[in-house]
Amino acid sequence: MQDEEPEDLPENLRPVKPRQSVSAEAYGAWNQKAAFVPPVYEKTADQKERIEKCLASNFLFHALEKKDLATIILAFQEKAVEPGETVIQEGDDGQSMFLIEEGSAECFKKQNDEQKLVKTCSAGDIFGELALLYNCPRAATVICKEKGTLWELDRETFNNIVKDAAAERRETLSHFLKEVPLFSSIDEYELMTIADAMKVVLIEEEGTEVIKQGDIGDCFFIVMEGECVAMKAFVDGQEPQKVMTHKVGDYFGELSLISNAPRAASIVTSSNVQLMSMDRKTFKRLMGPIVDILQREAVRYDTPCQSSSGV
Repeated sequence: MQDEEPEDLPENLRPVKPRQSVSAEAYGAWNQKAAFVPPVYEKTADQKERIEKCLASNFLFHALEKKDLATIILAFQEKAVEPGETVIQEGDDGQSMFLIEEGSAECFKKQNDEQKLVKTCSAGDIFGELALLYNCPRAATVICKEKGTLWELDRETFNNIVKDAAAERRETLSHFLKEVPLFSSIDEYELMTIADAMKVVLIEEEGTEVIKQGDIGDCFFIVMEGECVAMKAFVDGQEPQKVMTHKVGDYFGELSLISNAPRAASIVTSSNVQLMSMDRKTFKRLMGPIVDILQREAVRYDTPCQSSSGV
């Protein structure tokens, strides 16, 4: 989960630019990156494994190479917290981000002189990263609900290892989603949030079954590269028939998540494919604005061999 994010991207979520009055010579010297040595906080194998498992579900760390991920894990510093402890204060400068290993925290945003609860974060969630990504003040106040354990990552390590990779990944996926008609009515911030929640899956073997008819659905998919075919048996025991080809920009897997019904068809790769995927929990949380569109498309597996862009 992404930190203390506001409902709309505020004006202050814009990178701070260097002062225009700085001379070119001084700016050149200022702009040179000093040699960076990340901090190391020794951890047991079990701690490393738990942190890596938590990071695996967050978009910020999807683009990292294995060695960079190992460096990040060692750079996290353990922080014990108590109920009612304020970890982040709205308006402050962001000096670090946090990963919740145990416990939970509530995010409050000041609205009309009142503190409004905008989000609850639980074990495995990350918060505090927006201020680091956008070099802006904290967008909300984060208070611990219970005694727990956080892992804290400092700004310098984040900037040197995580930020560029995360920004590049977000830009690539957001640009792709803009070209998908399904997302044409989604605003920029919602689009970025959806992009952040997507995982990229590469399947190199033709004939791989991505979804099996009759199974319980747990993921939604969008085709980024290659093609998949939808195969459906209309009667038990009948040979499955081709009902659709999913090409770049097409999506599938949503029907089972919307209706909580078994998969309506099987999806099989017909080439090397690259897919974007989103799990059920995230789909329910983020895809509300386009559920009506998805429901209108629910009939597309009802007859053999249709074309166009669900299961």
